[in-house]
Amino acid sequence: MASNKVEKINEDKNEIFFNKTIILGITGSIAAYKSANICSSLIKKGAKVFPIMTPNATNFINPITLSTISGNKTVVDMFENHEKVYHVSLPQSSDLVLIAPASANTISKIANGICDNFLTTAVFASNCPVLIAPAMNEGMWLNFIMQENINKLSTYGNYFFSGPSEGKLACKSYGVGRLEDEEKIIEDASDLIFFSNDLKEKVILVTAGGTREFIDSVRYISNYSSGKMGYALAAEAKFRGAKRVILISTTKNAPKLFGVETYYVNNTPEMKEKILEFFNEIDLFIMTAAVSDIIPLEKYDYKLKKEEKLLEKIKFKENENILEIISSKKKENQIIVGFAAESSENIDYAKQKLLSKNIDMIVLNDISRSDIGFDSEFNEVTIIDRENNIKKIAKNRKRIIAREIINEIVNKFLLR
Repeated sequence: MASNKVEKINEDKNEIFFNKTIILGITGSIAAYKSANICSSLIKKGAKVFPIMTPNATNFINPITLSTISGNKTVVDMFENHEKVYHVSLPQSSDLVLIAPASANTISKIANGICDNFLTTAVFASNCPVLIAPAMNEGMWLNFIMQENINKLSTYGNYFFSGPSEGKLACKSYGVGRLEDEEKIIEDASDLIFFSNDLKEKVILVTAGGTREFIDSVRYISNYSSGKMGYALAAEAKFRGAKRVILISTTKNAPKLFGVETYYVNNTPEMKEKILEFFNEIDLFIMTAAVSDIIPLEKYDYKLKKEEKLLEKIKFKENENILEIISSKKKENQIIVGFAAESSENIDYAKQKLLSKNIDMIVLNDISRSDIGFDSEFNEVTIIDRENNIKKIAKNRKRIIAREIINEIVNKFLLR
């Protein structure tokens, strides 16, 4: 499976699937007949399976087969009458969408946001993991456009792949493109269900963006922090099954995250006040926001004029340290993670910052590089904990970096 999985504690696979709602998508591939066995296996493990077939899939397997096995009507027609808006209500109440087999056509549609049948529309409306098991000719699988679509989906955070494997293909040739073995697909599905529930019942608070410290009614000092890393962490926490995710952001033009409580603030006092409002009820606090180190000594309610001795009036003082204030209020069962944005990979400074505050982990990122950090879609970080364990995460999209950070938090603090 194309993911960096958190190590699982030993659990009976039947326990993982019991009473879970799984959408089983079947597309137009000769391997569609294998979906019947996959459906049967999931049912035997206690899952509730809802089959959805693309119109092309009906050329390879009869919908009645999947309806009989699952006990739920197989949906094919996009415009069937339902009591609810079924293409939205079903995926948003599901624990997993499994597409097996997934044709080149369906994968490409999902990658490009095309919702022209019930399955692609349901995938687009889902907020659970989507596991895709491709099945196609080797030439189609290795096609540059297909690989671009695979890579594109892999960076979004909620799309994963099982296979394909190598073997004899329907076109009588031998190569890569064969549907992954059913047992491996089931195993990957169980991993994802566990993975997307490892923050279950946890309340997570994340801050994002750079504070704006006003000098007068129009001028302020700030920094280049876009808030993208904080938003990625909040999205990952929600994806991992957190009971509640609270995002406190200074970035007001970023797309809102589905299912995440978002509160907007401007400056240090507003951010501190909003954090303290929720702090007693949270399990994990991730301080990603870039708070200004200095603030104006005085804020003027009007625009200062040049002729008013502008430079004499603008004076600064050291700002209060939110992370230090919050960490002093930390309870025994709370986890606090800080960030250190440096102009180099200054691990010693990050360690000093970690040890000087009552926090559990610090994430160091180099903001001097133009290819990562502030306002970039990419990041590269070093994670340090209080036991002096150091883990470097190679450059990747911020959503994938967020996954690695959450993995470290879960493994070090939540699975022990």
